[in-house]
Amino acid sequence: GHYGYMGPKGGKTPDLPLVYLPRGLDNSSGGQTTVDSDRWGPLKGQMLHFSYGTGSMFLIVREHVDGQAQGAAIPLPGEFLSGSHRGRFRAKDGQLYVTGMGGWGTYTPADGCFQRVRHTGDPVQLSVGFHAHTNGVLVTFSNSIDRSLVENTKNHFAQAWNYRYSAGYGSREYSPRHPGMPGHDPMPIRSATLLSDGRSLFLEIPDLQPVNQLHLRLKIDAGRSQDLFATVHAMAAPFTGFPGYRPSEKIIAAHPILSDLASAKQAERNPWRKPLPGARKLVIEAGQNLSFSVRSFRVKVGEPIELTFSNPDVVPHNWALINPGTLQAVGDLTNRMIADPEAVARHYVPKSDDVLVYTDMVYPSEKFAITFSAPKTPGRYPFLCTFPGHWMVMNGEMIVE
Repeated sequence: GHYGYMGPKGGKTPDLPLVYLPRGLDNSSGGQTTVDSDRWGPLKGQMLHFSYGTGSMFLIVREHVDGQAQGAAIPLPGEFLSGSHRGRFRAKDGQLYVTGMGGWGTYTPADGCFQRVRHTGDPVQLSVGFHAHTNGVLVTFSNSIDRSLVENTKNHFAQAWNYRYSAGYGSREYSPRHPGMPGHDPMPIRSATLLSDGRSLFLEIPDLQPVNQLHLRLKIDAGRSQDLFATVHAMAAPFTGFPGYRPSEKIIAAHPILSDLASAKQAERNPWRKPLPGARKLVIEAGQNLSFSVRSFRVKVGEPIELTFSNPDVVPHNWALINPGTLQAVGDLTNRMIADPEAVARHYVPKSDDVLVYTDMVYPSEKFAITFSAPKTPGRYPFLCTFPGHWMVMNGEMIVE
């Protein structure tokens, strides 16, 4: 397929990888092999992935949603003496044999290795299945799990982040909720339900969206918590087989790679960055808890204004002025922009004749100035932040007299 190693080419969307791996887990990949041995019990038929960089290996569980392949990586215990390259199962004893070498970009100590990985026959408790739904994830384990542990949501943790698809070599880890902001987003787990098979756990995660990386840390028994690093390209219909399920409307966000391709194009130039002689200077800041420092201000009909929006907050915001009586309608349009891959390039400003002027999206500790003439019709003109979800509390009024 076309995986776009050197970045976007002609705007073509590349094929999506099965799974992304955080650089801290695997900075340089080796190869893969399939468990074809009966001696490996519950892992037969699964894929193993080897890390040259860290001398480790992972179990890769796979799924398809509407024809889209995706998966999750589960770190397996043990370390190889050198960068693990290739693994094969030997027909004679049914165990795994791995070869490795050293060279560049590996943290392993030896120049080479040839090692066996043997299943002793003792019980193995690992994630062997993963399925993403619009309301959460279903994880299946190789053995029964403890209900008293797994149904306590405090025993689990979920977070998500994205990578930036570009011609750059590698990427920082970015917040899915605030594109362009480095960081991870915690994903609240509303409920955890053990299904009737005793091995499958459904984690209700209402905020789940398509993401490059979903990290789950799960406490399923008295041993160490298990980590699972999933890539969510697509989500199946809501999972309904648990007590307390209630349907809810949800807007599915655009896939991160589509937003990256849109951002790679030249962003729309702000049309209100021109000098305006005699403009009155105004400054508005983003306040705490999704607010503006100024709830209302007054201007004269047709008055020239130079407005500087400053953002001392920790998340991005903008400032937009709209027609009277349109706050609800424009606000609804902003909420739906999470599904628009062009949203980042347009600074999350919806295409609407009711939007009169706006600043670009302003990142933390930055500011942005625009100039405009106040409307010629007196009235109360709402202003708001158009980042999805912010407008409901982050709004105010410009009163034209």
